[in-house]
Amino acid sequence: MKKIAVKGLVTLAVVVALCMFFSGTIKTISTAKVKLVTAKQGKLEEQIKLSGTLRFPETEEIALDLGSDESVIIKRVRVTKGRKVSKGDVLFEAEVSGYDATMKTLIQNAEDAQKELMELERKNGDLRLKRTEELWVEAYDALTDARRAQLEAKTALEVAAKLAGVTLEDGRLPEDEQDEALIACQQELDDAGEDVTDAQARFTSANRLGISEDVISYVTKSRELTQKIDEAQEKIAALTVLGQMAGSVVAPYDGYVVEVNVKAGDSYDGKTAAIVMSAEKSKGVLRADTSEIERQIDKGTQVAVSRNGGKQTNKKVTDTGVDEEGKAYVDVEVSDKDITSLGGAASLMENAAEMVASYRAGSSTTLVPVSAVRGTGDSRYVYIVNESSNALGETTLTVSKMDVKVITEVGSTASIEQDLSRQRIAYMEDRAISEGSEVMVYAN
Repeated sequence: MKKIAVKGLVTLAVVVALCMFFSGTIKTISTAKVKLVTAKQGKLEEQIKLSGTLRFPETEEIALDLGSDESVIIKRVRVTKGRKVSKGDVLFEAEVSGYDATMKTLIQNAEDAQKELMELERKNGDLRLKRTEELWVEAYDALTDARRAQLEAKTALEVAAKLAGVTLEDGRLPEDEQDEALIACQQELDDAGEDVTDAQARFTSANRLGISEDVISYVTKSRELTQKIDEAQEKIAALTVLGQMAGSVVAPYDGYVVEVNVKAGDSYDGKTAAIVMSAEKSKGVLRADTSEIERQIDKGTQVAVSRNGGKQTNKKVTDTGVDEEGKAYVDVEVSDKDITSLGGAASLMENAAEMVASYRAGSSTTLVPVSAVRGTGDSRYVYIVNESSNALGETTLTVSKMDVKVITEVGSTASIEQDLSRQRIAYMEDRAISEGSEVMVYAN
């Protein structure tokens, strides 16, 4: 009897063990396997790839100071875009259009006027001005100057009023006009008018003194010829200076050629820049378009710069802004040494350098793998793992759904607004799971 009892107990133990074994096996087969990740707080980091071309934010235009009716012919351009030049280096050479013919005409005009003046003085060599005649000459000159000043003041008022949208009434401002600048112009015209009245009175008085017509003719003609000589000589001097300046236009300081707007054979009138250079002592920048970048890249951001896979140069963002087309950009200031090591200015102006900005979020958020976040659009959620024990003392894992707001995704990492610190999240399951599902961790 005792033997039968022992055998029964052994059999029962075997049956219980087998049940437990098969129960565990069935549970293992039927329960979803998942990976677990513990959410952590941190600042999201990202390597943002950019392309930067060389720019010079500060520039200076190199042009010839020509008169309204003057032009030069470009003979030779000695620089190209991106060329580094030193003070005194020749930028371009030119010659004044019709220089020889114009100079010959000016010299001839001066000589003719000089001869005519000499003949006038010869014919009037015995002429001696009386005091009354000297007073007349003084009054004549004063009236001429006063009328010139009045005309200039009248023109200034008309231009200012037109630009301000004010209509003059009989050549004067409306009585209720309050614009101080316009009132000042009107006052200048009034003062000039009083000067003309005074000068006219003195001239009329001088005329009553009985001035000889020969004296009047001599004085006015002499003034006219002297003015012709002075004007011709002034133009000769200006043309000579222009000829020498145009012959060899040089760099006024050390810098880089940013634009070349002329070429050999061009007629150039000086109204636009022939050459544009970087401003004196200014720095170049690598400018990268960030209009398509969602991240805000601030000043001071670390940037690794390289060219064609070559050695990297570590720099920082020195400026940010928006260009004339409304596109956002960042600037990374570069030295002459940097420009040379990256292939030279000419190449960098046309072919962008590779730039990698090290972006780091300004505040900490919850960071989890992108694959642990489910849903689309604004409906995003994760499965939080909850741990409990069953009647047999076994640890059981179940999942519960938690809605989350995804701030951004970078690579394989998602930034979540909610604080899930130290929470375990289930993901990478081998079969579908839902709210309340029991799960198991993948075996190592």
